[in-house]
Amino acid sequence: MARRKKQSGFEELVEVLALLPWQVCLALAPIAWFGFHLLSQLTPPPAAGVNELGGTIYVTMAKTAGMALQYLAPAALILAALMSFVTKRKRSSLLAETKLRTDSQPLLDLSWQQFESLIAAYFESKGYSVTMTAGGADGGVDAIAKKDGETFLIQCKQWRATQVGVSVVRELFGVMAAQGATGAFVVSAGPFTKAAIEFAKGRNIRLVDAHRLVQSSDRTIKTVELNSSSAKPTCPKCGSSMIKRTAKRGANIGSDFWGCSRYPQCRGTTSISSQ
Repeated sequence: MARRKKQSGFEELVEVLALLPWQVCLALAPIAWFGFHLLSQLTPPPAAGVNELGGTIYVTMAKTAGMALQYLAPAALILAALMSFVTKRKRSSLLAETKLRTDSQPLLDLSWQQFESLIAAYFESKGYSVTMTAGGADGGVDAIAKKDGETFLIQCKQWRATQVGVSVVRELFGVMAAQGATGAFVVSAGPFTKAAIEFAKGRNIRLVDAHRLVQSSDRTIKTVELNSSSAKPTCPKCGSSMIKRTAKRGANIGSDFWGCSRYPQCRGTTSISSQ
C-alpha cells in the first residue's frame, strides 16, 4: 500500500482552516494581512546594553515573522475559503442526490465521511452555519451548528446493525454542558435504544433518524425526533425505523406498506392498515 505523502505545515494549516465556513475565512484574510503587516513595520530599538538586548531580539523576531506572515496567512485563508466553498457545494450535491432516491441504499453505501457531510448539508439547508470538527470515524462531536446566536452540537452515527445506546447520549450531554451549547443532535442511520430515548427527553438532545431526515420534504421537515414521533412504526425484525413504500409488483401492486429503512440488509415489512 502506498504511503500518504507527508503534508507540510502550511498544507495542514489550510486543511484545519477549511473546516470553517468559507465566508469566515475570506473575512479573516484582510484582517490577517493588516495585523501581520503592522508587525513587519516595527523598528527594533537599539540596544544600549546587555539588559536591553533581549527586547531588541524579540522585536526583530516579530518583525521578521510579520514580513513572512503578512503574505502566508492571507494566502492560507483564501485557499481554505476555496476548499470550504467546494466542500460545501459537494455536500449540497450529495444531499440533493440522496433526496432523489426513495430507498435507504444511499445511506448504507456512504463512507462515514460522506455520511457526516450529508448531515452537515442538511443542517446548512435549514439555515445553520455548520463547522466540521477534525474528529475521526464516529469519534465525539462531528460538527458544530449555529443559528440565531445559538450553538448546537452534532454527532453522527452510521451504525447499521448496532443500536445507539444511552452512553453515547450521556457523553454528548456532558460535552454540551461543558461547552455551554444550547442543544445537541445525534443523527443515526440505525436505531436508538429505549434508554437513550428516555435519557434525551427534557435535555434538549434530539435523536434523529437519518433515513427520515434526508427523505422528508423540505417544506414540512424541521427536526425529526424519535422521542416525539409515534406515526411511524419500528421494524419487527431489527427495530429500525420504517419508511412508507409502494408495492411495485405482486398481488398488492400499487398499495402502500411500511418497509424497513435498512432495506435490503433487512426486509422487514408491515401493513399500514395494521398500525
